[in-house]
This record gives sequence, structure tokens and C-alpha cells, in this order.
Amino acid sequence: MGRGLLLYALLQGASRDTARQAALSYYSGSNTLPPDCTKLTPTACSLKALTSSAHQLDPLGVTVVYFDSTAISAPPSYGTWVANADPTQPGTITLNGATANNVYVFIYELDATGGNPSPRWSCPSCAAASGAAVRTTGHQRAVVDLKLNWQPVMARFLGIPSVITFDAQTVVRMEY
Repeated sequence: MGRGLLLYALLQGASRDTARQAALSYYSGSNTLPPDCTKLTPTACSLKALTSSAHQLDPLGVTVVYFDSTAISAPPSYGTWVANADPTQPGTITLNGATANNVYVFIYELDATGGNPSPRWSCPSCAAASGAAVRTTGHQRAVVDLKLNWQPVMARFLGIPSVITFDAQTVVRMEY
């Protein structure tokens, strides 16, 4: 139980950390590349890729999984997304065929601007049709949802295939 609570607390911290960074304009172009903050003076920033915050759990034997989407309006292949009745609020994400002891990272934008895709997922292959930026300007909301499928050590030792899914979600309004 103690290890599960520790993992859950770290998962919540990683979600908040990632969302705090997602609010920065430097991260508008990519979730997986270092931010474009080279114009800062006197020295450029040393921030890492947005998805690196989830790696806080690595020392505990957890693997972080993040994929870009194949369509700007669809989540990564390891999850399904169902819209909230209120389009300004995050939807519900369900894992597909998840593996035990993996953290699955979902980062998307809720865009209230008419004509823009909402939610907007990171999709590099969609850049020609949807623009290069992952997120759009206008103080939209960025949502970071981390899901951990955790199998307790005793369950693994006894051969019990049960897993517990921890979910940590943070919503932040972007600064640009």
C-alpha cells in the first residue's frame, strides 16, 4: 500500500509539473522536443522536453510511454477519449491494452476558438493541414493526464494478474 501511495503522489507531482511547463509559450511547437527559449537573455533556458516530467517515476521501476497522435483530433493509440458534456472541460480517457507498471502520457489542448480542432493532440504528420504548433494562442486550456497501470509486488510475486490504474490529471490555462 505504501509503495502505491508513493507512486500516486509522484504521478500527481509529475502531472502538475508537466502542466506548469505546458502553459509556457516555449512549448507551443512540440511535446517531445526541448522548448524554443533560446531568445532568453543573458543565457538560454535549460528546460527539457515537456514529456520528461513523467520520468520522475523511472527510479521506481516504471516505464513512461508517450506517442504523438496520428490525427490532430484523436488521442495516442494507447487510449480512447470521450468528450465531456461541457466542451470547455477535459474528457474521459480510457487505456487500451495497457501494460502493467507503465505510465501513459496524454497531453492535449481544449480550444474554444471556433474552427479549431478541440481537443487538439500533438500530431507532427498533421502539421501541413493543422499548423506546426501543438497548441494555439488565446489562453486555451492544456490538459495533462497521466495514467499508471500498477501491479503490486505481491500480486506479481503470487502470479495474480491484477493491476490498479492511478490517474493524475491537471488542467492549466496557457500563458499565451
